[in-house]
Amino acid sequence: MNKLKTGYEVIFIAPQNRRHEGKLVTDRVIEEAEKLGLHRVTKRSDLEGTGHSGHTHAAHFFELADQPIELIYLLDDATADKLITAVDAAGIPVFCVQWQAAFGELGG
Repeated sequence: MNKLKTGYEVIFIAPQNRRHEGKLVTDRVIEEAEKLGLHRVTKRSDLEGTGHSGHTHAAHFFELADQPIELIYLLDDATADKLITAVDAAGIPVFCVQWQAAFGELGG
């Protein structure tokens, strides 16, 4: 029997330079997560992404500001719902993906 728990992977995606209330969107999402006691997050930089309007967001040689950034959380059902609700209620303009996942620490 494995030690993995089931829950959700929740991913928030925004261009690196997108702001909300004077702060970077990714920082605002992290703040909302920390209010819920969530401190474990993976932050990943993507090479390129296309938004809903068809605009391509990408890191360029001299300018990284438009580079897509992902914040990845692995959470139980209730906590995933709380985080998504908190980010939405705060009005943070960010794309969100949620899907079922199995996760946990191994070897210890």
